[in-house]
Amino acid sequence: MNTVFHLKLALISLLLVFFYACKKETADPEPAIPERSVLIYIGANNNLHDDALITMEHIVEGAKSVTGGSLVVYLKTQFNSCLLKIGTGKSNVRIDTIKQYASGNSSDPDFMRKVIQDARVSAPARSYGLVLWSHATGWEPADKVHTESFGSDDFREMDIKDLKDALPDDWEYIMFDACSMSSVEVVYELKGKSKYILASPSEVLSSSFPYDRILPHLFEQEEGLKTVASKFIGYYKEQSDLYASATVALINPKEVERMAALTKELLDRKRPVFPYSLDNVQVMDFDEGGLVTYDFMDFLENNYEESDLLALKEQLAKVVLYKDHTDKFFDVPIKSYCGLSIYSPTANDPYTNYYTTLNWSSASDWYLLFQ
Repeated sequence: MNTVFHLKLALISLLLVFFYACKKETADPEPAIPERSVLIYIGANNNLHDDALITMEHIVEGAKSVTGGSLVVYLKTQFNSCLLKIGTGKSNVRIDTIKQYASGNSSDPDFMRKVIQDARVSAPARSYGLVLWSHATGWEPADKVHTESFGSDDFREMDIKDLKDALPDDWEYIMFDACSMSSVEVVYELKGKSKYILASPSEVLSSSFPYDRILPHLFEQEEGLKTVASKFIGYYKEQSDLYASATVALINPKEVERMAALTKELLDRKRPVFPYSLDNVQVMDFDEGGLVTYDFMDFLENNYEESDLLALKEQLAKVVLYKDHTDKFFDVPIKSYCGLSIYSPTANDPYTNYYTTLNWSSASDWYLLFQ
C-alpha cells in the first residue's frame, strides 16, 4: 500500500514538473530582436591609447540613456584586444566580455571582418550602425611612410579600398570618429556600404565625439544622426582656444554617383588650366604634414564660373544632408564649407598612379587634373 502510494505521488510530481516546464517554455518567448545594434570599433594600439580609455568612460556614461538596442565595443589598446557588450538603459551599466583576441591586428581587413561577424552574432538586430574610431588620413595610400588611410595598429594601416572590402553592404550608417574621412574620394569609394556616412572632412581632435551626449541618438534614424552631428559641433564650440576646432557632415551616399557624373560633364566640357587657382580656396587639412585637401565646392567656385556649377550645386544639396563647423580650426578661419573635401593635384604629383585606382577618379574624370 505504502509503495503504491509513493509511486503514484512520484508520478504526479513528474507530471507536474513536465506540465510547468512545458508551460514555461511556451509562456516565455524568445526576446524580440532589437531594432538597432551599434558596433564601436576602437583601434587604439597607438598614441591614442589614453584617449581611447577616456572615450570608453564617455561611452559607458552615454549607454545609461539608451532605451533600446544593443551596444558592442571592440577595443584594441597596447594591453588588450577584446569585444565588449555594454548594457544600456540603467544607472549601473554592465560590461560583459564577449571575446578576448589573443592575436590579430585591428588594421587588418580580415581581422575586422571577424570582429564584425562576432559582434553581429552576439548582438543581432534588424539594422546595424558602425562607428570607426582611430587615426585616419582619408584616401591617402597606407603604404606611404607615416600615413594611414584608416587605423593604425603596430605601424600597420588599412588602405581605403581594403576597408571597403572588409565592410558588409548593409550598414544603416558608418560614422568616422577619425580624421579626414568626409572626402569626395572616400565617400564615393564607400557609397555602397551604408545608407548614411557621418564624418569630418578635416581633422577630428583626439578628444573625440562626446559619446556621453550623442550615444542615444546613434540608435535613431536620420534625424538622430543630424543630432549627433549638431551635438558634436556644439561640444567643440563650447571649448576654448585651439580646442574649438571641428567640422562635420552627414552624407547620403546614394546621391554621390550623380554628383560624379555631373563633375565628369563639367570637366569634359571645360577643364581648368593647370596650375589651378588655389590661393583663395578653403583648405580642409589644418595639421601640418598631412595630405593637403580643399573644400570641394570652393575649389570649383575658384576655377569655374557660377553658371557652370548650378546643376552640381543642386546635386550637392542632395548629397550633404547636414553640415556644420566651428568658426575656426586651429585659429584658421573657415570661410567656405560644403561638407566635402577634395584633392587638388600638384606638379609631378606623387599620387598620380594611385589616385587613378580610386573609383571617384574614373567616375568623375578627376584624374584629368593630374599633369
